[in-house]
Amino acid sequence: MLGYSVRRLIQIVPILIGLVTVLFALLNILPGDPARMMAGPFADPDVVKTIREEMGFNRPLWVQYLDNLGNLARGEFGRSYQSRRPILQDLIEVFPKTIQLAIAAEVASALIGVWLGVIAAARRNGWADRLIMTIAALNLSFPLFWLALMLQIAFAVSLRLLPPSGYGIGFDRFIILPAFTLALPSLGLLARITRAALLEVMAEDYIRTARAKGLRNALVMRRHMLPNALIPIVSTIGADFVRLLGGIPIIEVIFAWPGIGKYAYDALVFRDLPALQASVVVLAVSVSLVNLAVDLLYAYINPRIRYV
Repeated sequence: MLGYSVRRLIQIVPILIGLVTVLFALLNILPGDPARMMAGPFADPDVVKTIREEMGFNRPLWVQYLDNLGNLARGEFGRSYQSRRPILQDLIEVFPKTIQLAIAAEVASALIGVWLGVIAAARRNGWADRLIMTIAALNLSFPLFWLALMLQIAFAVSLRLLPPSGYGIGFDRFIILPAFTLALPSLGLLARITRAALLEVMAEDYIRTARAKGLRNALVMRRHMLPNALIPIVSTIGADFVRLLGGIPIIEVIFAWPGIGKYAYDALVFRDLPALQASVVVLAVSVSLVNLAVDLLYAYINPRIRYV
């Protein structure tokens, strides 16, 4: 298990190098002068020249690229072109807010989605099953940005029940709309996966044996069916958490949530290469670690699974 974990962690390195390379190339293809953007449109040319020399924009691109790789290898993200603060300090402030939003969305989607999937499987081919599966399919078909705007209009503008955007303290009313927006597609997917996994387990001999012994359906579901259907459910939750990390930037921008997604978006608009690189690296490492954690969780849920 330890050797498998080490190999998976080593595999992250070439992925990060590829991401940084592609990002560096794309940002240098875009039109515009970062020094001019930092100085402002009406700045004196001497000021722009000074900034260009201080930031190293006048050096050859291959030198800038190698410097970026070297700094990332040492864990030195540098300073943001926008805030002029150390990027690590910025990330320490914004990344916990992104994790907070992702956890709130994933917990909501897991609880509601698994619950709906259990109801659909228990009432197979009934009206409740058809209704839940229809709602789940609709949730999966809505574009995330459209769903966010519709929820803002409905609950913030029309009903005035929740704030349209912003950040409060902890898990308060400000997190409800963005978390629910992220959770809706996830709970639809989880409901379908849970239903399919339970229906597969339902056909096993030990389930018929448990029912023949006179055990109540709720007890059979809780003790025998759900534990044996956890592998696909946990796999979906892990993959969905990765999807949440990828989709969070859109939600953070729409709801003005001060997380790493909005930080990366602002860096892209400003062509703040160090800040954008650091954001992508942190998100990529987070995604890789989540995938590794899910794989290791398989072995805990099912002892027959072993990694060598």
